[in-house]
Amino acid sequence: MTVVERDGVGLVEPTQEDIDHVKAAEGRGDFEPDPGDPIGDLIKVPIHRLLVVDTATGERLGLVSWHPEMYGPTIGCLAWNIGIGLLPSARGRGVGSLAQRLLVEHLFATTSYDRIEADTDVENIAEQKALAKAGLRREGVIRGAHTRGGVRRDMVLFGILRTDLVEPGGSA
Repeated sequence: MTVVERDGVGLVEPTQEDIDHVKAAEGRGDFEPDPGDPIGDLIKVPIHRLLVVDTATGERLGLVSWHPEMYGPTIGCLAWNIGIGLLPSARGRGVGSLAQRLLVEHLFATTSYDRIEADTDVENIAEQKALAKAGLRREGVIRGAHTRGGVRRDMVLFGILRTDLVEPGGSA
């Protein structure tokens, strides 16, 4: 089932086979954190996913995901944290910007959270550009947030508020 689509990119409900296919084909990206012990037993956070597809061909392009981020004890203190993983063949074509913008619009239209954020490795310039193009604002650097290559790496935090949202083609 298609959740939202525009300009040849759609976000659809994935099957487990879709998720497995994308994860296997995606491979380990240049900016993936080092593997380690899973945190599933420490933190129980639901992770939601939608499949990114080419609406003309049905080709699987990647996955977008989101989970709640807590900044306090009430619903008003929650934000969505979004992420994307694109297949190598889908990168560099503007798919990531559009898919993340579609996800932002969908989450604001269907949930009550007033903030959406995303973070990426400080060296991942392509994703920083994609997030900015999707309408998120660079907010700062989170020092030493993950490890890559055995070294603590900084992340760049981007965010958008419901009040920042403007129509596509406008500026936030």
